[in-house]
Formats: sequence, structure tokens, C-alpha cells
Amino acid sequence: MKQIFSLCLFLTYFISGFAQTPPFDLGEATIDTIHAAYKENRVTAEQVAVAYLERIKAYNFDLSRGAPINAFVSINPSLIEDARRLDEHYKKTGQFVGPLHGIPVVLKDNINSYDTPTTAGSLAMLGSQPVQDAFLAAKLREAGALLLGKTAMDEFADGMFAISSRTGRTGNPYNPNENPGGSSGGSAAAVNAGFAVIGIGTDNSGSIRIPAVFNGLYGLRPSTGLVSQSGIFPRGGLDGVAGPITRSVKDLAIALAVIAQIDLNDVKTQNIPRFNAYASRLTGGWNGKKIGIVKKVGTLNPYEGTPEHIQQIYQNFFELLQRLGVQLVDVELPLFNNDRHNNTAGEIEEINAYLQSFPSTRQNFVEICQSNRTRIFGDPEDCLKYIESTAKKNSVYYRDVLKMFAENRTYVTNMMNYHGVDALLMPICRIGVPTYDPEWINTWRMPVSSNSGLPSLALIAGYSADMPVGVEFIGKMYQEADLLALAYQIETSAPKRKIPPLTGPGNLFFNRLSISQINNFITLLGYTTFNLELINKPRTLAPEKFRNIVELLIQSFSNP
Repeated sequence: MKQIFSLCLFLTYFISGFAQTPPFDLGEATIDTIHAAYKENRVTAEQVAVAYLERIKAYNFDLSRGAPINAFVSINPSLIEDARRLDEHYKKTGQFVGPLHGIPVVLKDNINSYDTPTTAGSLAMLGSQPVQDAFLAAKLREAGALLLGKTAMDEFADGMFAISSRTGRTGNPYNPNENPGGSSGGSAAAVNAGFAVIGIGTDNSGSIRIPAVFNGLYGLRPSTGLVSQSGIFPRGGLDGVAGPITRSVKDLAIALAVIAQIDLNDVKTQNIPRFNAYASRLTGGWNGKKIGIVKKVGTLNPYEGTPEHIQQIYQNFFELLQRLGVQLVDVELPLFNNDRHNNTAGEIEEINAYLQSFPSTRQNFVEICQSNRTRIFGDPEDCLKYIESTAKKNSVYYRDVLKMFAENRTYVTNMMNYHGVDALLMPICRIGVPTYDPEWINTWRMPVSSNSGLPSLALIAGYSADMPVGVEFIGKMYQEADLLALAYQIETSAPKRKIPPLTGPGNLFFNRLSISQINNFITLLGYTTFNLELINKPRTLAPEKFRNIVELLIQSFSNP
């Protein structure tokens, strides 16, 4: 209780000091609001780190609304020390380390960092500690980011529900009994809940875009090659990309500029156009430009079965675009190839190489299978069959997938040019609101961005019963700046996003735990959940069952 009281005093001081600037709300803070507080000497990076840590302790495992949010795999044990180093630099120089100085950032659990394990959401990878950062993680540190820790994800990035043997189930902060989306569900839930300002995720079949819109956020799947894949667990490395998730478009643009840099160890990142400051181009207008409303992809209709009240939300959004001066035209892509069967080609060899690049818990995919600690590949025998059935690197299937991506990219670009459109627009989910039924999700059934490598920016079109309804804008190759400018214009004209109802003291049990104790609790929670429920390979995990597991575990921690 003393910690809670101290936090309340700190937050009261933190907010009351803003006479001429907007209040500093931890749940809705931006890079600009935090940097303004630093520049005015109203707060230190250490105080910011402590405040976010206390918020995580209070609400990450809050059970007052049902299942917990449970967004984290591990919290960075060096967090406070890192913040103090930033404060020392600022005190000595009067300058920020970089554009993310003292900004809380979380990484998906498949992105390497030297201070927290990388387990790719799997109990089979428990204790796997990389010895150096992924390229993008290193760039975040260089920019001054406070890396709070790793976030929950679908096991080995396979899913749309943020359920894994490593952590159990993640809940949506709007309603923790609902789907936060996946596979980057933990990163999105953390940003939505105000546990961080920026989340970094990865996207194959919608794993940034789905959780971004399910959480009322902005999420960007960049063009292939814009962001390095070095140091990222290479599941689906052919079409996988990393990208940011934020509450504001400007924060999205700043984060993108930090991580979208040339990596000499990733050939995909070389010899492509890029910008040093995407945020400087946000005011580029879309008045007079055209957007294509996609009505068909292959033989599929993105709006088939959409409820009437959700259709009205989309219609209202179309009208907003028209008020901004955007022209809308219908576009069909009947020759687009939606096939996703071999997009994992070559991943076994790439995963083996990744596991052997540092003293990992497992040294190859066979050892992952033999651990019998995964839920998505079945028992060890089924897992070994998966290895055999996965197309090899540089095989005919591997080359055919790359050829398909290139043909799709050319086809979509040509169709955009033919219709004179600057971007395409599709709904993320045909039912609109978050769902556990994958058949409603467009990003993997009609993977225009994933199967072409074209960039896509996901955002909110509206809300239905306080749950977000999202869309994605698909642009031309390396035209992220245009998509960000469009999203910024929408952001400044549309109603503000709904804030999740995180109120009250939260779960007081965790306020007395250290970071190490919380990390141990999360590990035990995943292990217990796997053995009680997930070992049977269910598609989803009932929120009430998971809540009961959390309650029992808290009791065991309280009464050892």
C-alpha cells in the first residue's frame, strides 16, 4: 500500500505540474508529451520507468474484469539502471541520447535482446538468452528507448489469439475476456493498456495489423526489406517483417525511422529507398488523391457476411475520407494469388542457423520437437513430420513462393496505376470487432500485403459497442511516408480513440514483488497453463479457466 500511495503522490505531482501543456497521462502518453516533461525538468527517465513499472504491476494481472491482460513474457531487470544512465547523460549534456530518449518500448518475444530471454512464445525455448540485440533492438537502444521487456505472442508466431505455452492467454484491455489479436498480441495489449508508448511486433499474415486494430491502435507492416530481420526468430522468414504499434501516428512515424535502417548483415535492407524522418512528412495532404476500395481478391469478397451495423461504420469512414478530399473508387483484384501454403519454405534451415548463433536452449528444430513443450506442432512425432513436410530453402517451392510474391506485387501495382489510386483499402475483419474465429480475418484469407511485400498501415474506422473496428491501407512499395500522411490526416479529423477502462487499485499482490519475482510468476503461469490446458492443443483458452489458474497461482505465491 505504501508503494501505491507513493505512486499516487508521484502521479499527482507529475500531472499537476502541467499548467501550459496537456496533462501527462501514462495511459495515453506520447513521445512529445514525455519529452516535454523531460525538457521542463518535471520528471526523470528513472521516474518514468518506475511509473510504468508500477502501472504494469497494478493492471497486467488485474482480475476485476475477468481474465488478466497478461501482456508480458518478461520485464527487463536492467530497466531502472538503463533509465538512470539516460538521466546521467541528460544531466551532463542537456541533450537527449536520441529521438526515443526515455520512451518506454516493448519488444515481441521473438526479437532478440541481450538483457531478456527470447522464447518465441514457446515453453520449449524457456531460458534461451541471446548474447546480443537484434539489429532493430540495438537501434532502439541507440535512440534512447527504455526497453521495458518482452511481450506475449502466439507460440512461434503461429496464430491470431495471443495464446502460448510460454505465458498462457493474453486479454484485450478493452475487455480482457476478448481476443487481443495475434501473433503480436502482447505488444498491442501493452500499448493499449498504457504499459508502453511503442510496441514492436512482427507480421506474416496480419500479426501486427490484427492486434493493432483489435486494440484501437495504429500498426504498420513495412515494405519487405525496410526493416532488418537480423536477430529475429525466423519463423516464416520469406514474408515476415517487423514494425511498430502505437497510439498515435506521429509516434508510429518516429519509431519507424529509428528501426528502418540499412543492416549490412541483411541483404534485403540494402539498395532500397528510405527516409530519415518520416514524421517530417506527415502533413502531406491527400486532397484530390484516390483510394481503391477493394471489393474482390481472387474469388473472395472482403465484405462477405459483414453485419449491417458494421457496414454502416465502414460507410461512415468512407464519408470521412471524402470530406478530406479523397476520391474513392471500387477496385477488384481477381488475378491475385492468395496461396499461403508454402510461405514457411526454408524456415527449418533458418531456424537451425538462428538457434546455433548463440547458446540457445535448443540447438535445432528437432530438439524443439523432442522437448514436447509446444502446442502448435502436436506431439514430438507430429512435430518431426512438420519438419519433413516443410519445403527446403532454395527448393522449387521456395523459389515458386518468391516468384508468386513478385508477380503479386507487380500485379497489384499495375492495377493501382490502372485505376489511378494511391492506396487500397480493406477491412481487417469481416465481422468488424475482435473475434476468435479466423475465418472472419481478411489479412490471411486475402493477404494482399503479405503475399506481395507491399506496405500496409492498419487503423481504426470506428467502434461497435466500445470495441474497435479496423481497416488497412495498402500502399505502393516503400511509400510508407504516404500511408503515414494519410493516417495522420485521418487521426486529426476523426474522433479520439477510446481509452480502456483501467481504473481502481488493480491487483495489489504484485506491488510487493520484484521484477525477478514477477518474471518467475509469469514463467510458472505458462508452465502450469500448458500442463493443465494447452498440452491438449486447444485452439483457444477459455478466459474463465485462465483466470482460475492465475488465482490459484497467486494463492500459492502468497502461501508458499
